[in-house]
Amino acid sequence: MTAQHLPGDGPFFEEWSARQPGTRRSLDRALAVGEAIGTWDGTPPVLTVVGSKGKGTTAVHAAAALSATLVTGHRPAHVGLISSPGLRTNRERIRVEGRAISPEEYEDLAQTLDRARRSVPSGHGGYLSPTGAFTIAGAAWAAAQGSDVLVLEEGLGGRSDEISLFEPRVVAVTRVFYEHGDLLGPTLGDVARDLLGVVGPATRTIVTVEQDAEVTPLVEETAARFGTGLVTVRRGSPTSAPAGLAPITRLNAALGEAAARVMATTLGWPVDDDLAEAALASVRVPGRLSRHVRDGVPVMVDGAISPEGVAAAVADYRRWHGHLDTVVASFPDTKDVEACFAELRGFDRVIPARADDYLKFSRAEALHGEVLDARIAIARGVEIAGSAGGGCLLMGTQSYVGIALDVLDVETDTAFDSPQPRGT
Repeated sequence: MTAQHLPGDGPFFEEWSARQPGTRRSLDRALAVGEAIGTWDGTPPVLTVVGSKGKGTTAVHAAAALSATLVTGHRPAHVGLISSPGLRTNRERIRVEGRAISPEEYEDLAQTLDRARRSVPSGHGGYLSPTGAFTIAGAAWAAAQGSDVLVLEEGLGGRSDEISLFEPRVVAVTRVFYEHGDLLGPTLGDVARDLLGVVGPATRTIVTVEQDAEVTPLVEETAARFGTGLVTVRRGSPTSAPAGLAPITRLNAALGEAAARVMATTLGWPVDDDLAEAALASVRVPGRLSRHVRDGVPVMVDGAISPEGVAAAVADYRRWHGHLDTVVASFPDTKDVEACFAELRGFDRVIPARADDYLKFSRAEALHGEVLDARIAIARGVEIAGSAGGGCLLMGTQSYVGIALDVLDVETDTAFDSPQPRGT
């Protein structure tokens, strides 16, 4: 859920909202609707990003680096980016040259999707999922804008996600851990196999970070089965991304850049290193250890929702701000609430927040006695931090992060600045 709801959101969510109990998303229906839109009419080459955490960071850095590749006539490549989820609005899911689709274009695309949906009879055994709708419609729109290459981030899964309907030349794999077991499989291996299910005969290279012992052989087996190259990005691997990034952010940025460079080599496009450095330096990833100032108060926002992620965010906040003073956190009952809050024990003040009306926060309430509406909690946290001369850490689900960025009025339309070649 995004912080703001637009009229054009309707067609993307309509079939999911009207789904019957027990029904599941249908890739066959997504394929049929995509064919009606023209998604696969001259699809540009595709770089796909899958994984459990850090996909958005990897995808945007891959798109930024690809915008520094030079195509025919030595012009920078036009890059389409389809990512998930949106933060302040769903327009952020669909970008060309790093900029979100405009409100007017978004409304037009929503109407195009609606007509396509209605032109395709039901009967494909399920519904068109929101992530699938954004993927097929966004890819069609980006291609129509003249994109030379597409970067697609999976919404939920690999083989079971609508991105499996595309044929990626390069697949970037962020860290894989156990999540969404009810949808992707009961074991970590099942989750990994589903994510790696996007690899196919057209794939030339898999680019991955170091994985757990159970996942690494599955990546290697997939590469061997399809005869693809395999590149592993490690902490400390060379990257043109800014040196000041948090360690995990820098690793995912390095993964995105490495995947983009492999993609450029596959396509025969040279990379302008100066342009790449400029493009990567311009990347904005709000909500991922992002730093802001509100009414003179330093504020960090992050989407950590696991004990490990919370601990990493707390460490980065301490390095940045120097003191653990105020944190406003939103952990619903679906997360490891007790363990997440335990990682916040060093803070002077902990304020629990509720961001999603459809989720329960009873465990946070049992721990802290009161859970405030997210907007009220954030305003209170920033006010208390300001009166004490300190800072504030805001962390929780993506819905909560979207609200936080909305309250802070963070600009989210531009993911990176598309570079221009020297001499222009």
